[in-house]
Amino acid sequence: MDVESALNLGFDPPKRTLTIGVTGHREGNPVFSANRDAIEREVAGLLASIQQRVASVSPAGCARLATNLANGCDLSAARIATELKIEVLAPLPFGADLNLALNTLNADWPEVERIALGHQPQEADERRNWASLKEAIAKAKCFELADQDAALKEYLTRLAGSNASRKLQLEFESLIGKRTKLASRITVEQSDVLLAIWDGSSPSAVGGTRDTMAEALAADVPVLWLDARAPERLKWLDDIGDLAVAGERNECADSAAMADLVCAHIEADWKEVARADEQLNAAAWQSNSQRRFHAYRRVERLFDGEGKPFTSVKQTYETPKAAAAGEEQTMIGKIRGLLEPDPASANALANQVVARFAAADGISTRLSDAYRGGMVANFLLSAAAIIGGVAYLPLFGPDGKWPFAALELTLLLAIVAITLAGIRGQWHQRWFQTRRAAEYLRHAPIMAAIGCARPRGDWPSSPDIRWPELYAREVIKGVGIPELKVTQSYLKRHLEETLRPFFMSQRDYHKSKAKRLARVHANLDRVSQALFVLAIISVSAYLLTKLAATFGVLDASILDAMSKPTTFLGVAFPTLGAAIAGIRYFGDFERFAGISEVTASKLERLIRRSDLLLQSQEKDVSYQDFVDLVRKMDDFVIDEIASWQSIFGTKKISIPV
Repeated sequence: MDVESALNLGFDPPKRTLTIGVTGHREGNPVFSANRDAIEREVAGLLASIQQRVASVSPAGCARLATNLANGCDLSAARIATELKIEVLAPLPFGADLNLALNTLNADWPEVERIALGHQPQEADERRNWASLKEAIAKAKCFELADQDAALKEYLTRLAGSNASRKLQLEFESLIGKRTKLASRITVEQSDVLLAIWDGSSPSAVGGTRDTMAEALAADVPVLWLDARAPERLKWLDDIGDLAVAGERNECADSAAMADLVCAHIEADWKEVARADEQLNAAAWQSNSQRRFHAYRRVERLFDGEGKPFTSVKQTYETPKAAAAGEEQTMIGKIRGLLEPDPASANALANQVVARFAAADGISTRLSDAYRGGMVANFLLSAAAIIGGVAYLPLFGPDGKWPFAALELTLLLAIVAITLAGIRGQWHQRWFQTRRAAEYLRHAPIMAAIGCARPRGDWPSSPDIRWPELYAREVIKGVGIPELKVTQSYLKRHLEETLRPFFMSQRDYHKSKAKRLARVHANLDRVSQALFVLAIISVSAYLLTKLAATFGVLDASILDAMSKPTTFLGVAFPTLGAAIAGIRYFGDFERFAGISEVTASKLERLIRRSDLLLQSQEKDVSYQDFVDLVRKMDDFVIDEIASWQSIFGTKKISIPV
């Protein structure tokens, strides 16, 4: 190892956050109004208990609240969290002014329109309610979905007029429901557990309490149900089926016991994440690939058909520090520009996510070289051992065999040494694990900049090694959501500057990779077939010579002279051909080319969708269209990882026999 290029990565531990999402009845619900004081006492006790338990689980841990800040249970929980010094994340369905207007109690349509334009309410009671909500918004980290505010304000103008119809109001309420559901989805994605304050019977509008509970359970986010009719009754729901029979379940717990259950839910995950971070921190960084592990890369270069078989295959890995710094034209540089209103989130994405991606990517690439280069070396050494062992035949008699036998033994021992090093160093397993972590983190800043994350239940599951998924989720979740106002211009700028270029770079990479690997497969196939044909020719030449000598056509001395060389070639050609075929089988270049072709075609579709969104009128598209594009990209990454693992999952480093 180049000592000068080695460094300890020195990451701070990932921010340990236990995020409690909150959903509940709005102001005016009779059950909530009747039991407000008891509900608030129970919520305060629960949040304080969770905060205390989190600190005991991890000194670096913290509790965090995520809520849409609707007027009612959401707002009450946010106030309590603020008093407890718990950070509040607030995905708002609308811009802050419109959110204030629509949540101000008892305001009629003309007054709602006035408030949405930035004016204070005229009535004292409304003004007090408005001021309370405004204070909560000011203290929270708000992600404002303001991209449809103009359309909603047009509705308000019409509703405030004298000709407002019931149909118009229903259209407006439908749009409000869709916006609320979008914000609730963000809350669920950010949450480890959802606290739902619900009376157990009230039906839910789109984006309402029961609807959010169902979405959380479908995403494998457990729901802590606080029964609004009897606030001391806390129930744990962890399956979508539980919601159908929630009111019939008798098992309840107090706030302290429930806090223990919530923390137990994440404690094991945090321990595994801590171990993973220690391992990454302990890894000695190398800025360049090592020549002794270049066998796989050299085979690719020799057989890729690009006419540069002996050019350097040395890889240079970007250091985590350099990746986090990023130039203006890089992805993180563009995201810094997008998140200019919230530099803290931009810095967290750079220093926590991008730096860890670079670390995992560099370590994974090095392990990949070791594992795949080791196996290719084993195949070649195996062939060399056999060929070297019989190479004395055309040159010496039996007395001259021993140097060749010594060479064969040396090569066989080298194979054993490489295999043992790979097994002890866990090259195969560690490559898989660090590659998964790297791919999850690669595009995470793009997702975070648009306020979306992969919810708990949508992460791939593994029966044995879970740390890559847990680690990536914890690192991403630690950043949270950015504090900014999402407008149509922001969405299009995000798409044009980061998302679409990412699609294009990945498409071009996979297209090039598919073509290159297809050529490698075809050329390896041709070479192994040619060696097999040469083996047939060498054996046939001996047999024809024997036949000719038998019938006196050739002198017997010619047969004697050809015997040992043809025997040697009859062994060497098929042995080398088998090694080449083994490398082709091990590398699975054709299937990897197929995976890249499929991925490139999927990305091509996303690029076309991106172009349509960029060309569209603002009134025709919303946050939903853009975030769907990002989530589809994330799904493609997960699918590609699954395909890649299905090929190399069972191909552990071994002796090629």
